[in-house]
Amino acid sequence: MTQAQEQMQIPELLDRIGKLENNLTVQTDYNKLLDKKLDKALEDRIVLRNENYKLKEKLNTQTRTHTTHTEDEECLACSA
Repeated sequence: MTQAQEQMQIPELLDRIGKLENNLTVQTDYNKLLDKKLDKALEDRIVLRNENYKLKEKLNTQTRTHTTHTEDEECLACSA
């Protein structure tokens, strides 16, 4: 390869390097955005699981209270 050909390739290589750097910047920004969305989704999932747990506990408590209340009424009915 002659020196003239090498000198012609230098601007092309510099242009390619510039494009690769730009792609890297875009990719880095995209990864940061995805990380933020993933963190938000994980946080939302934790909150929803906690809320689901509380609702299940509340339902179980209500069911136990209702069952106990019904048994008390049956006992009162039997004794009357």
